[in-house]
Amino acid sequence: MKTLPLSRLDTADHLVTPREFDDIEQDSPALSLMTDFRQHRPHAVSAATPALWVARLMATEEVDSKLVVDHHRDFIGLLTRERLSEQSLLAAQVTQGIDRESLTAADLMLPRAAMPVLDYKDLAKATVADLVATLQEAGEPYCLVRDHEHQQIRGLISMRELSERLHQQLSVKPKSSVLKVLNHALN
Repeated sequence: MKTLPLSRLDTADHLVTPREFDDIEQDSPALSLMTDFRQHRPHAVSAATPALWVARLMATEEVDSKLVVDHHRDFIGLLTRERLSEQSLLAAQVTQGIDRESLTAADLMLPRAAMPVLDYKDLAKATVADLVATLQEAGEPYCLVRDHEHQQIRGLISMRELSERLHQQLSVKPKSSVLKVLNHALN
């Protein structure tokens, strides 16, 4: 065994993020853009957590989404910044008939059953271009990655993170609008 040399930081040293690098391209492996839960603890909140508190937490942590878990810590849904927007809060208040302070993560989350899922083995054979095309075609800004063989939710992919890492503006067409939800609730 050997001892490694220690030193001090220079004033010019700074924290880096993946967004600072141009190491991801259209033909890069798609797995390079997955948040792998074997390597990174997933950002999660309890289903009963007040939605407004989660919104502040996500802003403070600078994250786009939080997995929602039940009291057994089992995954039950995904809460995103979009689902915590003013329009979504208003729509939830109208459809559920409760005040905004009473809304919880479970009230606004995308339920587990509604989440699109890619298989880890398929993702391992795909390129970033394949992944982008798949999400755009499906109209999905988020996608779970499942290791079917081990029955594990292995990771999460975000279109926003894809955009940042590729340094391109990528988007998907939303499936339904908040206005449709409000119109349906009011009629």
